[in-house]
Amino acid sequence: MDDLRNQDLIPVSVDKEMGGFRHTLPRKVQLELKYFQVSKGKKRLVEAGLYFDELCTTQQPEHFGGSTNILDMMQERGISSCDVDINGNIKSQGYELEIQYYPLGWFDLLNRFEFGGFVYFVFFTLVGLTICSIGGFVYGMNRLLTKLRHPPQFMGSSLIKLVSQPQIEGGALAVIPYMAAILIIHSLFNDSTFTFSSIHRDWSKGGKVGDKEQIENAMGRLGSAFIVLGVYTVYRATQKLIPVAQVSRVDATSEMKGDSGNLAAKRAHFLWIGLSIQAILVCLWEFSYSDIFRNNIYRFKVLFQLCQMLLDLVISHIMGDRLIAAPLLVSMQMAELFITIGARNFVEFTLSFLVEVSLVVVQRLFLYPLIKSIMTLWPRWKLLASQAFDSEGLTRQEKQNRESRWKKVNEDIELRSEGVEPLLDSLSIYSVEKTGHFLLPFMCLLLMLLYTETEMAMSYNITQHELLYYGFFFFFFFFMF
Repeated sequence: MDDLRNQDLIPVSVDKEMGGFRHTLPRKVQLELKYFQVSKGKKRLVEAGLYFDELCTTQQPEHFGGSTNILDMMQERGISSCDVDINGNIKSQGYELEIQYYPLGWFDLLNRFEFGGFVYFVFFTLVGLTICSIGGFVYGMNRLLTKLRHPPQFMGSSLIKLVSQPQIEGGALAVIPYMAAILIIHSLFNDSTFTFSSIHRDWSKGGKVGDKEQIENAMGRLGSAFIVLGVYTVYRATQKLIPVAQVSRVDATSEMKGDSGNLAAKRAHFLWIGLSIQAILVCLWEFSYSDIFRNNIYRFKVLFQLCQMLLDLVISHIMGDRLIAAPLLVSMQMAELFITIGARNFVEFTLSFLVEVSLVVVQRLFLYPLIKSIMTLWPRWKLLASQAFDSEGLTRQEKQNRESRWKKVNEDIELRSEGVEPLLDSLSIYSVEKTGHFLLPFMCLLLMLLYTETEMAMSYNITQHELLYYGFFFFFFFFMF
């Protein structure tokens, strides 16, 4: 598609239903031209379609020696034989050509990325203002309905400075060397000027390497190098997230021995959870390529958002430390946002993104606090249930133990509900989502670089030129979300 744009050519789609029949000729051909009315006296062709109608089979009639099976098959499809002369030959191979041309609407042109960059900048700004208005409406309603006598001031700028500045600095320190490593690997194994292109992948083969084999070798070596880079990155991340000092502190407090064994167990536990999450995300990506997801994207966005919230709570509980679980949660956030480009067009992608924002608002205001309240109050409910079913025949010592347990549970609930824990939970959720938004533009750039190697954008029917606009969209809304 990008090569066609560079050569001032347009793509032509051929009729899928009537264009693939063998042993047939069309008697009527329709050429559909769609154009962009740039100005009053200027039109620009955008795309074209070729459709066939009134097909007839080229097989001779049966009494002239035509195939009976083919004629019966054509008869079932409603295709009759072409007119023949007395010798059984087709009288004419001519057809009627009908040319139709019409201008595309505004949204159709927007979906095909035919406008200039300024139009999309204005469009992104309007969508960003819509998102800001949603946030302002929610904040205004909470401010009006609050029961606090002295409600706190809005600290939006301080929150942005507190969260965004470390994310930009830390993300840049991580992304720049990683992207540099990817560019070096790509140029090393995908450039024919290096000596690797003349080396066979099989040691037993000799002679000159063919062009097709060079492409296969480059793809295989490139993929193997990326796998090695990914495994090394995960290994180093595990060492940094679970250092020896942290495990030593845990062992000192719990009076455990064997630091090396406990360290290996914690790191292996983290690696296993990470690989399991990646396997789930790969299945999610594969499903997002299907027409089922494309035609029901809003329903699946709601379902995936609920599943992501549950996985967030489960992973944080399993890992025991939200800081360790943060990289896994960021990868889930990125995958859940990126599959939105599987929408049928750019306008539907924008609408699904707005649905995503609305779901995040509902999640933060209602679902997360509800689940956190249930998890906080669960020990009290469990203790009340045990007292209700096992309250007879208790000794004085058992009653005192139960009262002390009840007092301790209530104190823990008060600390979790009224302390700094709710604020830290809210800040960690926002930080994870913000980090996912920050990394998405770089992911789009990476897919543009590896467009033919990964085939991910191809599976979404998105070209490199269109992928650039999606990257700008994610970059723009990192500062708006």
